[in-house]
Amino acid sequence: MKADISVSSLSMCEQPILLARCLSQWVRDYGERIALVNENGECLTYTQLQEHVEHIAGGLYAAGLRAGDHAMVHMPNTFGFFYSFFALLRLGVIPVMAMPNQREQDIDALMALARPAAYFIPNDVDEHDCLALAQRMQAKHESLRLVVMDGDAECEIRDVQLLATLDGPPCPWPEQDERDTAVLLLSGGTTGTSKLIPRTHWDYCYNFTASAKLCGFDRDMVFLAALPAAHNFTLASPGVLGTFQCGGTVVTSVSVSCDEAMPLIEKYKVTHVALVPPLAKLWVEGREWEDSDLSSLKLIQVGGARLEAGLARQLVDVIGCKLQQVFGMAEGLLCYTRLDDPLDTIIQTQGRPLSPEDEVRIVDEDDHDVSEGQVGQLLTRGPYTVRGYFRAPVQNASSFTEDGFYRSGDLVRRDMNGNLIVEGRIKEQINRCGEKISAAQIEEAISLLRGVHAAVAVGVPDELLGERICVFIKPEGGQTIDPLHIKTALREGGLSDYKVPDQIETISEWPLTAAKKIDKRRLVAVAIQRASASQEAKPSSYLQEAMATDALPFELAVKVAEILQHEISNYVLYERRGEWTLGLECAMRITVDADGTVRRSDGKSWRSASPSESLEQAMADIPFENWRAYGRADFEFSYLTYGLDNPHSTGPLLSIVIPKSEIRIRQGAVQLRTLDSEEMPRLIAFAERAEKNELPRVDSPIALDVRSTGGAQYRGIVTSAVQDMRQGRYQKVILSRSVEVPPTVDMVASYYAGRQSNTPARSFLLQDGEFQAYGFSPEIVVTVDARRNVTTQPLAGTRALTGEQEKDLVLRKELESDVKEIAEHAVSVKLAVMEMLQACKAESVVVDEFMNVLERGSVQHLASHIKGVLIPGASAWTAFEKLFPAVTASGIPKKEALESIIRHENRKRGLYSGCVLIADSDGSLDATLVLRSAYQDASHAWLQAGAGLVPHSTPAREWEETCEKLTSVGPYLIPLKEN
Repeated sequence: MKADISVSSLSMCEQPILLARCLSQWVRDYGERIALVNENGECLTYTQLQEHVEHIAGGLYAAGLRAGDHAMVHMPNTFGFFYSFFALLRLGVIPVMAMPNQREQDIDALMALARPAAYFIPNDVDEHDCLALAQRMQAKHESLRLVVMDGDAECEIRDVQLLATLDGPPCPWPEQDERDTAVLLLSGGTTGTSKLIPRTHWDYCYNFTASAKLCGFDRDMVFLAALPAAHNFTLASPGVLGTFQCGGTVVTSVSVSCDEAMPLIEKYKVTHVALVPPLAKLWVEGREWEDSDLSSLKLIQVGGARLEAGLARQLVDVIGCKLQQVFGMAEGLLCYTRLDDPLDTIIQTQGRPLSPEDEVRIVDEDDHDVSEGQVGQLLTRGPYTVRGYFRAPVQNASSFTEDGFYRSGDLVRRDMNGNLIVEGRIKEQINRCGEKISAAQIEEAISLLRGVHAAVAVGVPDELLGERICVFIKPEGGQTIDPLHIKTALREGGLSDYKVPDQIETISEWPLTAAKKIDKRRLVAVAIQRASASQEAKPSSYLQEAMATDALPFELAVKVAEILQHEISNYVLYERRGEWTLGLECAMRITVDADGTVRRSDGKSWRSASPSESLEQAMADIPFENWRAYGRADFEFSYLTYGLDNPHSTGPLLSIVIPKSEIRIRQGAVQLRTLDSEEMPRLIAFAERAEKNELPRVDSPIALDVRSTGGAQYRGIVTSAVQDMRQGRYQKVILSRSVEVPPTVDMVASYYAGRQSNTPARSFLLQDGEFQAYGFSPEIVVTVDARRNVTTQPLAGTRALTGEQEKDLVLRKELESDVKEIAEHAVSVKLAVMEMLQACKAESVVVDEFMNVLERGSVQHLASHIKGVLIPGASAWTAFEKLFPAVTASGIPKKEALESIIRHENRKRGLYSGCVLIADSDGSLDATLVLRSAYQDASHAWLQAGAGLVPHSTPAREWEETCEKLTSVGPYLIPLKEN
């Protein structure tokens, strides 16, 4: 079997080949060439990279790290990853390469095996608290002396160093041999935790140097590191190190999604990229709407799992560059299709070995070689193949033959030209998205859960994932298995997300083989059959198109809304962190009745112990993929959750819409989404028309005096409520008043005018039939992200903002020292913490910002920020129910405050002091408090504002506060123009 690259050139080097010396050599060869570029456009030359590395290595040496120590690197593709990796090599410390998506269960087991002296972490990964994980690891593992964090954060645990501040004098070069272990890589395991693969300086240098030569890498190439750089494929096959070996440039990306990675290809003229098959499929599909210029691409490598021939052809056709299949393992063997191979070879095979000294055997169950062209297990031995795992004598006995062949567990056959075709695996592994996942680890984790008698995990063929994880569960004592709760419990137990089952099935009896073992082939067939049986209920997908735009997002959103108000009867615009997202029309509606019944427009209904539980059930099987819901809750929803009667609680108290179509607008980009392909041209037309249209005219606002009416009545109810509080009936209540305005308000133009003069936490604009509203919310009620992190932000305590700097500063100091305002804020924060504790883990609830001053349009507030993590079994709707209504819009205690509001206001609040929200299919929720808003229906229009009353309140000051708040909206009301 012929291969192309000899090891002789490396074997005969006069000087030892040491990874630690490679960077110095590259600096001599390529010094001022660009080595690294990140997503933000920051660049490092080879010389600058080495300078950073030397400073950090000196700092690590001063901190006590020495040659021979182990250090776990658990970081995404940032400059910090490369600084850490090369600094450790420079010291002679052995990097232990952990994947960024690995979580506590994996990291804990790897720590026990590798016994690292140092742990390198980012500030956070998708809001995963890496610092807290490091703290738990330090408490558990005596070897771990040092934690190094990349990023800006407060270091609250001992022995934590910031990577950016590490510095020290030049450290001595370690004494090393080319056969010493240089790095410990991960291997997919079959018995639980991933095993560690010791790669030597010599064999790893050969790994990337020979690969780079075979793959045609040169100094003009630009390699996009989209997959984790800690993986052997991205790091050295030929990957990042192969690029550096040739003097090329590496562009780092922390995201693999085509909408983020493809613009980097266009921007930096990327020539080479490495993908896994599921990602390749997504990139092919993404080109239906992602239109970045990919003409610079010369080569796409695909590895990690078998690439199906049909997808391979699509990839070549759609992306329009050469394809190279890569098959190999971190244990050593690498196979490549060659750049000059016929297209059929590239499409149909996974290539042939890198080195002529690679030995390959294909054997049957008795270790006898199979006939040519037959399928068997791949055994390999070669100059860069390891001879054993790190500290794993039991596994080594089964994974390596006595004469040094590695049993790969891969089922392959060989064609007449020596190319391998991968047919599957024989071991108890599931190859999901190129990750080799232990079935045993998943089975063990699920078997520990309540209600589970036994569990078996199998890999099921999947068009997107390669194999999906399906777990069959035999319940204990006839108990019901809830797949959602199983997945939640696994995540909370520390199982990495990519190991959480994709499909969970219940089974009463195991199918058995003739030898009375569980027949996993039959389980796979059952999984396929059950999935096929539910295809009719398969969620519909949103079609997507992307458009570039030079317009400011806010202005474009306003112009789109101006078109929509005349074209459709239902839409919601929601502003959040630089994105204006619009939901158009209704594909499905979920409502909550006054008696707590949750109804869905497809006829299903739920009535559980709490509205949040019913909402969670109603949202669990929405028949659309990757949906975003737009909703609103009236203030009266709180009377339902607190068990209080309210004569004004009529109609749906909460309404959520899954839209038929969406328009999402960010700086430079517009994303169009629709469930109906025939709607896409209309959405494109909306966006194109909006770009050309003029903004609404806002030069003639309605004259409105917010002080002209209602003063005596409002001061009267304030006096009554203060008396209640001084008698100890409650501590705080927010009482409001409304102001009628002419019923001819142009809501879109008024939103545009008002938003320019306000600085809200969120803003919204909605139209639902004849009801319209817009607002500039000063605070959120609650946010919950996909990682179950919860935040709330009580604002209480107010003074005006006049626009005169000196006067506003005097008012600010007055606000910060006013006993009444401080007391009002403190009790609000205390209650918010107590409510968070009902939905979050006690140890996770912290007030991370206390009594800052935030400017919100015409007023300034005292503000605090509280965060926590959901308790097991809770959902985003649990947190919403516990925190709604906002303490700053109701009172303390809430139940007594709600009774006071009914008694004193004696009218329906509706959306005022309720919330507008968006919720996503990943479990996240963003609910904002409806204040500083305007409302209009078929017969009238109005504003509404309130003030927070405590026993020290005075009627005159609270009246003044309502006037200050109404000034956030009142001066910007624009009348409808005559046709």
